[in-house]
Amino acid sequence: MCLALSGITIKLNINDTATLFLLDISESNKEFKGEGEKFINEAIENMPKKNKAAVMVFGEDTILEKFFSEGRNFNGISGTPVSTSTNVENAITQALATFPEQSAKRLVIITDGEENKGSLLKTVPSLEQQNVDVKVYKVNKSEKPEVYVDNVKIPERINIGDEFSVVVSIESNVKTSANISLYSDRTKKAEQNVDIEKGRSNFVFKDIQNSGGFKSYRVVIEPLLDTEGKNNEYLAFTNAEEKPKILLIEGKDGEGRELENIFSALSMNYKKIGAKEAPRSLKEMLEFKSILTTNVHIDDINKEFLNNLETYVKDYSGSFIATGGEDSFALGGYLNTPFEKVLPVYMDMRGKKEIPKMALALVIDHSGSMGGGEAVTKLELAKEAAEKAVDTLRPVDDIGVLTFDDSFDWVIPLQNSKDKASIKDKIKTIGVRGGTSIYPALREAYNSLKSSDAKIKHIILLTDGQDGFNEYGDVLKEANEERITLSTVSVGEDADKNLLKYLAEEGGGRTYHTDIYTDIPRIFAKEIFLSAKVYLNNREFTPKITSPHNILSGVSEGGMPSLLGYIASSAKETASIILSSDEDDPILTAWQYGLGRSVAWNSDMAGRWSKNLAGWNKTTKLWQNILNWSIENYGHGEGTINVELKGNQAFIEYETKNKSEEAKVNALVTDDNGEKRELPLEAIKPGKYSGVMDLKNIGFYSLNVRELEGDNIVNTQNSTIAMQYSPEYKFFKDEGALERLVVDTKGAFIKSSEEVFSSELNSVWSRIDLTNTFLVMALILFMIDIAYRRLNLDFKLFKKNKEKFKDINKKKVKSKKFKLNTEIKDNSLKENKSKWGESSNKNSEEGLEDKKMKSTKDKLNKNSHSSSRREKEKSSRLDTASLLKKKEERNK
Repeated sequence: MCLALSGITIKLNINDTATLFLLDISESNKEFKGEGEKFINEAIENMPKKNKAAVMVFGEDTILEKFFSEGRNFNGISGTPVSTSTNVENAITQALATFPEQSAKRLVIITDGEENKGSLLKTVPSLEQQNVDVKVYKVNKSEKPEVYVDNVKIPERINIGDEFSVVVSIESNVKTSANISLYSDRTKKAEQNVDIEKGRSNFVFKDIQNSGGFKSYRVVIEPLLDTEGKNNEYLAFTNAEEKPKILLIEGKDGEGRELENIFSALSMNYKKIGAKEAPRSLKEMLEFKSILTTNVHIDDINKEFLNNLETYVKDYSGSFIATGGEDSFALGGYLNTPFEKVLPVYMDMRGKKEIPKMALALVIDHSGSMGGGEAVTKLELAKEAAEKAVDTLRPVDDIGVLTFDDSFDWVIPLQNSKDKASIKDKIKTIGVRGGTSIYPALREAYNSLKSSDAKIKHIILLTDGQDGFNEYGDVLKEANEERITLSTVSVGEDADKNLLKYLAEEGGGRTYHTDIYTDIPRIFAKEIFLSAKVYLNNREFTPKITSPHNILSGVSEGGMPSLLGYIASSAKETASIILSSDEDDPILTAWQYGLGRSVAWNSDMAGRWSKNLAGWNKTTKLWQNILNWSIENYGHGEGTINVELKGNQAFIEYETKNKSEEAKVNALVTDDNGEKRELPLEAIKPGKYSGVMDLKNIGFYSLNVRELEGDNIVNTQNSTIAMQYSPEYKFFKDEGALERLVVDTKGAFIKSSEEVFSSELNSVWSRIDLTNTFLVMALILFMIDIAYRRLNLDFKLFKKNKEKFKDINKKKVKSKKFKLNTEIKDNSLKENKSKWGESSNKNSEEGLEDKKMKSTKDKLNKNSHSSSRREKEKSSRLDTASLLKKKEERNK
């Protein structure tokens, strides 16, 4: 143990050499990748004995392609590191951590030296400490004509209506001409044809913004001479400050006229657009504090708007308000869409007004005329409509799809709609066939629905032709008796519109005619809800005040005017039902959704159902309250955001007046595709927070910073980040970093693979610590010591018992000899006694001889008794020794 604690080591000489190849395959050096692989392969093939080689590639990060081994094969590069920047410092650091400790070290760096992240000179002390032999193969590239946008300067904040400058800086290594375009959002603001000199050139554009919010700018150049196109575009933004702005989206012209009058009376800052013009990015949506839709169908809104709506409300504290009409809510296709997710109402009926089971039969014409002529045929749209109808049904509902031409065929026999994917796959198989015969198909659909146990039974008939058969009375009569309803859809001018209108009227349904084929899917989806006869309510009623709310402040006194209709829906569990219908359906509902708020108005604002509301003197106050409540913010204006970009990293700083130690600050970054990432900001001093986030793609990112105290959000701020192209596509200003690295580490530049192993490295002396060896020995001795004590072993006792056993053996031998002598004497005595007896008989007279014989006899008897006593004593001593021996054996 003492030796182990002394830290004793022995010194050994090691001749192994480890060589690591570090290959730069960033964007600026990617053209050399093939040559780099060849260079490394040739070097490894000529590697001396007792050498091991490894290969690592790098850009912004590193990947180890080949582990250290004596093998002379290299199969090429398979991995791809992040190539949008060159970080030689990180690559060398990773290489040093990869080297085996017990070997001489050689590092071969293959790079163009165009470092734009980190500083490779910071690694010099570590290279010197580990005595690394540094060799650098510097890649020299031929100069190609290159022009790029280096920077765009724009004021951080501007005033609406004021002219400001946009300064564009261009770098070029060739004299040429170019076209420069300036875009703001999706609008081209200016364009210039300019002559570009070699070096740096500046060009100035002027612009004016007439609306507020974050305004994005994009500069694009098209040079006559150029090599790389990825650096010909640059992004920038500015913030045009103004009071909160509202976006009004109309489903059809005139739908928002009444709201426009209200906004004008309130001096609101608003913008009105059609549904097709809805914003396509989160950044565009964030220009507005509130977005209102008036009787907008979901199919008229672009997918980008829908994808960003939840983020706009939930994460960036936006406001969303939807008003009703016959193309909104359930009839507008909001079911299972972002509209339904954000709004405070479900689109389908739930609870006590839940729709009973429905059975739907789709009777679709697939005659030859349904597949004719158009880029998208009528039959393709009919199949799309059928698929959309399937999506609208609940798992409890039944569906059947019947196609007809001269005859009919069940593509999908009437069945449960749970397996929607399988049903859709079968619908896709419908193809074009012969003529048109409606009656047999309609009769078959009625017969099939008769046996259904559904409470609601409905048929949708679609055709673009006519069959000349007018005797439908019997089937319509039977259908009415079975409460089976029929709606019809006529497509194109060749359809028998009068017949289809008659069938719908007699069948208790609705008739539709369309020359715009794209209306077909919308009609089918809407018709399913209408067949339930509870969603569309065209009747006069007076809204009831269901619960007190700030929205009714100064409005509820004296009651509400009557409305002439609404679209039914179901309020969500945590929503506030402010006004309801005479049947307790929600009319005005509001709720908090994440950081933002949303409101649902189930009647319209175009005057069809809200005619009495338009003339009411408190309508303006009601909508002022709705807007004020929905766009309330968390301490707006109390914090400032500063963002600095370095390569693909955004350094975010946030400063607030809130100095609380319990406050936490998080940043949420959202790209143009809607991908979100959250970053906790660390406090660097009271009221100031910072963090770094890596950005992946070029483009604009929306930034939201929020302050939290516990689980409560006390403040939020929004900003924008403009991510540029990689610095790899800019000219590199060589400051001689590679040269200084070689000089400071006493390395060398090489020009061929033969030079890699040309220099011999000094042997490495390695010290081997014996601490563990001594500890193992101590452990072994410790275990022996435990065994010795535990088993009660005594080596002195063993020695003493050995001597004792020797004495006993000697005594045994003497005892045997004595016994033998005694036996001889006894035999002699017996013989003498016999002789003496005989002599006595003969010579009884001789007294003297008798006395002598008696004397001799007594003497012999005495000796015999003495011998017997000694034998008993010896026997006793032998028994004692035997007992002692047995005792020792038991002890063992």
